Amino acid sequence: SPDDDTKGAGTRDGGYCTQDEVAEGTPGFSVLMPVESETIAQRPTFSLYIPETVARKVFFSLKDAEEEYDYQTIITLPKTGSEFSFLLPEDAPDLKTNTPYQWSISLICQQSLDPNDPTVTGVIERVESQEITGNRERGTGNGEQGTGNREQGTGNREQGTGNREQGTGKVE
Repeated sequence: SPDDDTKGAGTRDGGYCTQDEVAEGTPGFSVLMPVESETIAQRPTFSLYIPETVARKVFFSLKDAEEEYDYQTIITLPKTGSEFSFLLPEDAPDLKTNTPYQWSISLICQQSLDPNDPTVTGVIERVESQEITGNRERGTGNGEQGTGNREQGTGNREQGTGNREQGTGKVE
């Protein structure tokens, strides 16, 4: 729907690698959390849907506006055709509070990352726990599905969705 707030900007080719054989109507590579989210976790969880694909790895990037924090890594996918969640890796610095971070995750369709590979992007900000509690009840999404809708509520941040992301487990 036009109000769906779960897909980041930049998804290309319907969320598939060009080599993938895609049945019509099959969902593509997408993010399963609000693209603008708040967390109380130093190491938040990122949740994706990975379609059946030739890609076996994703490229993950996280940086702040000043690029003082700039983390990049490649993560091997355990399988495709399913949901995939991962914690911010241990070798990444913890997120600072009240700092928005731009994240991007790309399927690596060939041997190395290509600018045309499907990519999802978003913003996550770590906040103090008391800041996020007021958002929980009048937040903008359905916590079970991790979706958000900016039209339903505003939360604490001007551009934020009021949703929180607490980590749903570690796949690797």
